[in-house]
Amino acid sequence: MKFARTLAAMALLGSAGAAQAHFVWLERADQGAAKAYFGEWADDLREKRDGLLGKVLVAPVVTGADGKALKASAEGADFVEFAASGKGDVRLSQPIQFKDTLMQYGAKAGREDTQGKLDLELVPAAAGSNTFVLQFKGKPLAKTEVTVFGPPKWEKRFRSDENGRIEITTPWPGQYVLEAAHVEDKAGEADGKAYAKIRYVSTLTFNVTK
Repeated sequence: MKFARTLAAMALLGSAGAAQAHFVWLERADQGAAKAYFGEWADDLREKRDGLLGKVLVAPVVTGADGKALKASAEGADFVEFAASGKGDVRLSQPIQFKDTLMQYGAKAGREDTQGKLDLELVPAAAGSNTFVLQFKGKPLAKTEVTVFGPPKWEKRFRSDENGRIEITTPWPGQYVLEAAHVEDKAGEADGKAYAKIRYVSTLTFNVTK
């Protein structure tokens, strides 16, 4: 499965299809800076800043736990770093249009805040909980697939219940990434370009120590 996904991603590189198949995620160690990546976490595929990463993260809005904007503090070959500090969740949002689809990328590092702020967000039932409510614009989103990626490059798919809830397990120490997507059949215009629909792709990243 991993090999097939990698081949598919490679075949699409440089196209709008590749960007729509990927997602943005944030990585943060302890209470330090947050790094934004774009690609396929499970396949260790991180797009480069002089490639798709640079074409997607053109003007990301990144905020700390207090809601204040965070500035980019460093750049690497395959990431952009933001100067976060202290406790609390860090969030990123980035709209970008591909042909007739307006992509709304969202990413969050941490599972402390029990109030959703992104358009599409996995919100913990309690700080540090393994139970989440998938929210779309503040309301539970039922019957929607959520993919959980775990430390040994393991993955499992869940489906939110009628109340938008999922409950996961975290059997290994290390980093976990949760991904969800939702399509809104809503036409509009952004920066003078018409689109036929909006596709939201949101991730949640957190670390388990034991």
